[in-house]
Amino acid sequence: MADPPEAYWRKVLVWIVLAVAAYIFWRWLVWYLLPFVAAFVLAFLVSPVVDRLVRLGVSGPLAALVGLFAAILGFLILLGAVFSLLAAELVQISQRLPRYLKSRPLEVGRYIREWNGWRIRLGLGSGNVNQELGSVYRLVGRVVKDLAHSLVQLPEIALILLVAALASFFILRDAPLVRQTVSRAAPPLWRDRLGPLSVAMARGLFGYIRAEFALVALTGLVTMSGLVLVGAPYAVLVGLTAGLLDMVPFMGPTIILVPWAMGALATGSVSLAFRLLAVLAGVALIRQTIEPRLVGKGTGLHPLVVLFSLYMGVRLFGAAGVLVGPVTAVMFKAIAEILANPGQT
Repeated sequence: MADPPEAYWRKVLVWIVLAVAAYIFWRWLVWYLLPFVAAFVLAFLVSPVVDRLVRLGVSGPLAALVGLFAAILGFLILLGAVFSLLAAELVQISQRLPRYLKSRPLEVGRYIREWNGWRIRLGLGSGNVNQELGSVYRLVGRVVKDLAHSLVQLPEIALILLVAALASFFILRDAPLVRQTVSRAAPPLWRDRLGPLSVAMARGLFGYIRAEFALVALTGLVTMSGLVLVGAPYAVLVGLTAGLLDMVPFMGPTIILVPWAMGALATGSVSLAFRLLAVLAGVALIRQTIEPRLVGKGTGLHPLVVLFSLYMGVRLFGAAGVLVGPVTAVMFKAIAEILANPGQT
C-alpha cells in the first residue's frame, strides 16, 4: 500500500535533513570528531575478542586492554613485514644505483637527443632543456614540499591515533554505561532503534574497510605480477609501493608507472615503456571491474549505488569523496533499514 502524501513528504524532508547533516559533518566536523569515530569503529572490531575473554573469566578492563594490544600489535607486525620487503628492495637499488650512474655519465646527451626526437615525431618541436629541467625541479620541489607538509602533520596524526586508542579502551571497558548514556541522549522515538542502527552501521563500515584493504592487496599483487610477466625490474618494490599508495585516492600504480614509462620512452626503451603502460592498463581494468562488486558485497550496497556514491563523493569532496561517498551510503542504508522496520529492536 502506498504511503499517503503527508507521510511521503515527511520522509522526503527527513532524508533532506539527513543529507544536509551528512554534508555538514564531512565538510566541517569530521576532523574534530575523527578520533572518536575511529574509536567506535576500533571498539566494534575488537569487541568480539573482548567478549570472548570476558566469558573466559578475564575482567572487563583487562580484556579491553588485551584486545586493543593484540589488534595494535597485529597491525604493527603486518606493517613491519611490508616495510621489511620494501627495505630489502631499496637496499638492492642503493647498491646498483651508484654503479649505474658511474657507467652512464656520457649517455645524458643521448637521452636528451632521444627526448627531442620523440617531441619532433609527436609534432611538439624541439624542447628547451633548461625549461624542461626547470619543470622537473619544480615538480620535485612540490613533491618535497608535500612530504614536508605531511611530516609536519605527523604529531597531529599521532595525537588522533592516541586519543582514538584511549577512547576505544574506555568504550570497551564501560560498554553498558556508554550504551546507556547514548540512549538517554537520543530522541525518544530513536532509543529503541539505536542498537540495531549502530550494529548495521558498524557492519557496513567494517565491510567497506575490509573491501578497501582487499582492493589495496589486489592492486599490489596485480601490479607485482604484471611487472614480473613483462620482465620489469623491482617488481616487488613497485608492487608493494603501488598497493600502499592505492590507499590515497587517484594514486596507486599510476603515480609510479606513468613517470617510469615516460623515463623509459625518453631514454629509448620504447618496449619497456609500452610494457609498463600495458601493466597499468591491466591493473586499472581489473580494479574498475572488481571494485563496485567487492565494495557492494562488503557493504551490502548494490554496485549501482556504489558507483553513484563514488561519483557524488568525488564531485562534492574531491579526492576524499572516494571514501566519503561509500561510507555515507552505508550509513544511509542502515538508517533506511531501521526506518523501514520501526518495530525492530
